[in-house]
Amino acid sequence: EGITENVSPTWTSENYIGRSEPVWIYERAERDVSFTLKLFAQTASELDMIYGKLNKLTSLCYPEYKSDGSLGGKRRMKSPYVALRMGELYGNADFDQTGFIKSINYIVPETATWEYKKGKRVPKLITSTINYQIVHRMPPDFATSFYGKGMDIGHA
Repeated sequence: EGITENVSPTWTSENYIGRSEPVWIYERAERDVSFTLKLFAQTASELDMIYGKLNKLTSLCYPEYKSDGSLGGKRRMKSPYVALRMGELYGNADFDQTGFIKSINYIVPETATWEYKKGKRVPKLITSTINYQIVHRMPPDFATSFYGKGMDIGHA
C-alpha cells in the first residue's frame, strides 16, 4: 500500500553581470519509489517464510564480498543492485526495473500478536516501508518510457 514515486530534477543557478536574475542550468534527475508492505503470518509455516523473506530483503542492503584474484586474493565488495517488478507499473514481463534499496523500515504495531513457542517468539505482524532508488539501464531522456506499460529495451 502507499506507493509513492519521487522524481527530483537538480538545477544550478549561474549569475551573470548585468542580469537581474540567475540563469538556470539543468544538471540531473533522480527517481525513487516508496511503498509499504504488511506481512502477517497465520500459520507456523507462513511465519517461517515471512522471516526468511525479511532476512533476504534486509540482506539486499548489504554488499556481497568476492575474492579478487588480481588483487592477490583480497576481498572486494559487490554492490547490492536489485531488480524490482510491480505489475506493469515498474518493470514488465520482459524487463525488471533496476536499482537499489535506499532504506527499509520495519515497524511492529503495538496490536501485533507474537508467536509464543520457544525459539520462535517473534511478532506475527510487521509493517515494512521500502524506499527504492531507480537506476535506469540507459540514460533517460524526454522520450523514455518510464513505466512498464510500453517499456522498451533501450529505455528499461
